[in-house]
Amino acid sequence: MKIFSLLLLAMSLSVPALAAPDGVPGPADAGGYQGPAASYGGFQGPTGGTDNDTVAKALKAWDESPVLLTGNIVERLAGSDDKYMFRDATGQIIVDIDHELFWGKTVTPANTVRIAGEVDKEMFEATKIDVKFLEVIK
Repeated sequence: MKIFSLLLLAMSLSVPALAAPDGVPGPADAGGYQGPAASYGGFQGPTGGTDNDTVAKALKAWDESPVLLTGNIVERLAGSDDKYMFRDATGQIIVDIDHELFWGKTVTPANTVRIAGEVDKEMFEATKIDVKFLEVIK
């Protein structure tokens, strides 16, 4: 029991030694924890690693290349529940969008959308985009 008491005393005396030196801002000065897990609303800047930002570039890209496209979904392809024609200023491409990605939003050809996904190239079929994310811009 004496060892436990001595250990507790030693720990309580060492806590001030762990405080930030004078002149160095610490968590108490900033109003809370400021480490890696602190959340301030996320990154606000450009998206890297997606060079294929147009339909024309996506059509020339390798299979499974990431893409981020902005344009319009102009029609649903006959005979399919999840394949649509997507168009931007450089051309058009088939996009495969699962129904769940619409999240209950209604999208018309007049709406501008941003889609993120990957290029899907298969033998003897047209190149298409397997959409992982859909955002209605306007």
